[in-house]
Amino acid sequence: MRKFQPYMTESFERLNGMASLEMLLRHGKIRAEAVSEDHVFYDESGAPEAIISTISYLRIDDENSQRPVMFIWNGGPGSATSMLQLECFGPYCISKDAEEKLTYGLAIESDTILDVCDLVYVDPVGVGYSRLIQEKAAPDYFSVDGDARSTAFAIASWLKNHNRWNSPLYLCGESYGTIRACRVLSELGRDVMYGNRMMLGIPVEGVILIGSALSLDAGNGRIFEPALELLTAALPSMAATHWYHNRKGQCDREVFLKNVWEFEKRKLIPALFEGDDCPAETVQSLARELANYTGMEAAYFEKTRLHLRDVEDFMTQVVSHKEKRVDLFDGRMTSPLAGTYNAAGDDNMSLSVMNGLLAAQLGIETDRIYYTGNLNINAAWDYTVEDGKSHMDCLKNAAARMPEMKILVASGLYDLCTLVGNTRYQFSNSGIDPKQMILKEYPGGHGVYSSKEGKTTFLKDVRALICKQKEIFSEKDALPLDESRKNL
Repeated sequence: MRKFQPYMTESFERLNGMASLEMLLRHGKIRAEAVSEDHVFYDESGAPEAIISTISYLRIDDENSQRPVMFIWNGGPGSATSMLQLECFGPYCISKDAEEKLTYGLAIESDTILDVCDLVYVDPVGVGYSRLIQEKAAPDYFSVDGDARSTAFAIASWLKNHNRWNSPLYLCGESYGTIRACRVLSELGRDVMYGNRMMLGIPVEGVILIGSALSLDAGNGRIFEPALELLTAALPSMAATHWYHNRKGQCDREVFLKNVWEFEKRKLIPALFEGDDCPAETVQSLARELANYTGMEAAYFEKTRLHLRDVEDFMTQVVSHKEKRVDLFDGRMTSPLAGTYNAAGDDNMSLSVMNGLLAAQLGIETDRIYYTGNLNINAAWDYTVEDGKSHMDCLKNAAARMPEMKILVASGLYDLCTLVGNTRYQFSNSGIDPKQMILKEYPGGHGVYSSKEGKTTFLKDVRALICKQKEIFSEKDALPLDESRKNL
C-alpha cells in the first residue's frame, strides 16, 4: 500500500493555538482572535483515524454573536488552503516587493472581509496540519464522497465548538474545491434519498466557486464538457492570454474579448457543427480569424480543420517568437520554451511563510509541519460517486432547496486549466435560477486573486455577496491602501 505520509517526524498531540489580533483594515480598526484546532475522526474502537484541522479568524468586537462565517478550502484534491489564506482573503498575506513578487514576510490584508464575516480555513485530511493517522482508513477520506462527508462533519464540529448554529454560512472552494463545495452542500442537506444519512439540514447562504472544476472527468481527466469542442471551451482564455502578451496597448481588452465571444457564437460553432462538410474557403477564412485571436498560426487551424488538439499547443506557440511558453495556471506567466516546464513552479513561499511566520503569529505550537500539498492523495483519489449525481446536480438541487442561496462563480481570464468558455457554457446550461447566480471573470489566473486588479474586484464582489449587495461602509470611511496595509 502507498503510504500517504511515508516519513513520520511528528506526534499527533491535539493542535491548539490561539492569538489575539488587532488590525487596521481599509474600513477601520478591528479586534479579532485566531483559533487553530483539530476535528478528530475515530474508528469503531474509539481510536483516532484522521484529523481535519482548521484555522479560524473571528472578530470579537462585533456585538453580533451570530455573524456570518465562511468555510474556505482549496482543491487538488491534495492541496491546502495556504494560497487562499496568504494570497487572497487574509487577514495575513505574504508580503510583496515593489514589483509585486512574493517575499518572505507577512502583511495585513487591508481588504480582507474579516470585518463582515468570520473566516475558517479547512484543510482536508492529508494536507495542512490535517493528518491521516490510520492508513487503512484512506478510502474513507480520499474519495469524492468520503472527502465531502468528512468536511461536512468538520463544519458541524466547528459550529458545535463555537456555538455558531445560527450564523449565516458561506462555502468557498477553489479548483477541485468547487467539487468539494457542491458535494458538501448535499452532505449538509436533509435529502432522504441522497447525501449524508445523518440528515444534518444545515442551511447555506452562499457559495463562492473559484476556477470551477465541475466538469472534471476522472475517466480521462477531461476538464471541459463533453458537449463542447476543446477550442470553444478554451478560446476566450487563449484570446485573453494572447492579448496580454501580444496585443496589449493595441486594443482594449474588453472589446477584444467581446469580439471573440461573438466570433465563437456566430461563426466558429456553426462551422464546427458542419464538420467535414464545412467548405475549404470557410475553414481558411476562420483559421485566419483564429490566428488573429490566439496568436497561433492560421496553418495550424487549417490543418486541424478548426480544432485545438491540446491546450499545450497554444501554450508553446503564443509567445514562441520570444522563445517563451506560457503557464497553465496563469497565462500571463512565462518560462523558457527550451527549458523543463514545471506547472507547480520551483519555489513554495507559502510553505515557508506558513511554518516560519504565520504559525508563531497565530500562537500555534506543534511539531507538525504545515504541508501545502500532497500528491499521494491526488494519485489515490477515487472519483466515483455513490449516488450517481453529477457535481452540478448537487449544486442545482441545493439551489432549488435553498432559493435564497447565491452562487458566485469566479473565473480567471488567463486560466488555461479551468477554462472560461467551459464555465460559461456549463452554468448557462445548469438549470439553476439565473437570479441565484453571479458569473464573473477577473483578470487573473486559476486563482482569480493572482493579479492586484483581479483580487481587489473579487474581494469587493464577495463582500457585496455577504452584505446582500448593500454597501455597509461609505468611501469616506475607507482608509488608503498604502496606509492600511502594513508589513509585520
